[in-house]
Amino acid sequence: RDERDVEIGGTFDGTFDGRSIKVLKGGSVSGELGADVIEIHGVVSGKIRGTIIHVKRTGRVEGEMQYETLSVDPGATINARCIPS
Repeated sequence: RDERDVEIGGTFDGTFDGRSIKVLKGGSVSGELGADVIEIHGVVSGKIRGTIIHVKRTGRVEGEMQYETLSVDPGATINARCIPS
C-alpha cells in the first residue's frame, strides 16, 4: 500500500492502493482502487474500496464500490454494486 496522496488526471489501467486518491475531471481509471479517501470527478470502471468515497457531480462509476461512508453529489452517475462495510 502506497502512503501517498495521488491525483489521476489521465488514463490509468491497473490496481492502485494509496492513502487518498482523487480522480480528476477528465481522468479515467479502469481497474481497482483502494484508499482511505477516494474522490471521483472523472470516470472509474472496476472495483473501488474506500473508507470514504465521494462521487462528485462530474463523476461516473461503473462496477463495484465497497465503503464505510458514501456521498454522491447531484448529477453524478452510478452504475455500480454498492457494498457498505
